[in-house]
Amino acid sequence: MIDPTHSIGDAPNMNEATRGLERDAAGWPSLRAAQDFDCDGKNPTSGRSCILGHHQGYHRDETGAEWLDD
Repeated sequence: MIDPTHSIGDAPNMNEATRGLERDAAGWPSLRAAQDFDCDGKNPTSGRSCILGHHQGYHRDETGAEWLDD
């Protein structure tokens, strides 16, 4: 349903789910690639962190070792 009290220029403020997100100069939510978010995976053998960013599938550390979560 269209709200006559809002215009297209108000679009950045219309969605409650976007509150607290980073915004660009025009006020729109900033988009980021999944790889910009850290993966919380740790190599169970060495304890090294995964270097791939947010992803699905095999993790990889800086030595090239790969592993899957249990």
